[in-house]
Amino acid sequence: MTDPATSAQVQTVFDESQVQLSRVYSEAVLNAAQSKGVLAEVVDEIQGIAALFRSNPAFLIGLTAGSSSDKSDEIILKSFSGKVHELVLNLLRVLNGRGRLELIAALADRLTTDSDRLLGRCRVSVTVASELTEDQHNSLKKQLQDRIGLVPYIDYVVDPSLIGGLVIRIGDLQFDSSIRSRLEQLRNNLLQGKIHEIQSRRDQLHTSA
Repeated sequence: MTDPATSAQVQTVFDESQVQLSRVYSEAVLNAAQSKGVLAEVVDEIQGIAALFRSNPAFLIGLTAGSSSDKSDEIILKSFSGKVHELVLNLLRVLNGRGRLELIAALADRLTTDSDRLLGRCRVSVTVASELTEDQHNSLKKQLQDRIGLVPYIDYVVDPSLIGGLVIRIGDLQFDSSIRSRLEQLRNNLLQGKIHEIQSRRDQLHTSA
């Protein structure tokens, strides 16, 4: 039976190794892509491949489990040659040759963070009560871009409990204009007012006494 403490330690070491490797590869990819003027294209394609591997894990397993490196290289060439930039294709072949194709997800996440500043992008999470229309989305995107001075990449989350309005998160900052939030604030204000009223009456009773 595996010792839970040992298992946790192995998992932590593995995670730290993934982080360190993704940082190294991210720097190399960014430098190469910038020098060729294809940074946005390369980052978007790597993100797309990471999404493909997540949605179709059998494909990644087929490349990494039980196949020789040469066989996997053939599959990579057949699957991606002519469909992605040469830098991305070479990256996949290098990762495959070193037995690190599983790193692509961590690398995509790292590239997203590292490239946003260089590309003038900003990741924004927006929670809404219902899906926005195209006009509402475009209006929100323009307002955000005007306010933060960066191109917002918006990730929407639908939460009907908000009732209306929206909640915007940018990094550690949160801006809440939902009806639910306003109702909660109103409730808190009413409670605070009731507490203040009770306290005032107690003070009056003590004074009268």
